[in-house]
Amino acid sequence: MRVAGRILDAIDLDNPQEAKDLLTRHLIAVAERDGARRRDAHLYHLDVHEVHGERVDRDVFFQFSMPVEA
Repeated sequence: MRVAGRILDAIDLDNPQEAKDLLTRHLIAVAERDGARRRDAHLYHLDVHEVHGERVDRDVFFQFSMPVEA
């Protein structure tokens, strides 16, 4: 398993559509940087952590992945 570099971006969980859009774009970018095709982004996932000031929580807050496109 390869681990992508960390991305620090605020996610507004009170706006689910905006959060999904942001995470989807990041996931596609991770796949493409890894040399995969955009349609294979469903093979990847993002671990999302809470950030408090400059400190990142060690525990994963949630994981984001995409379904296989039909």
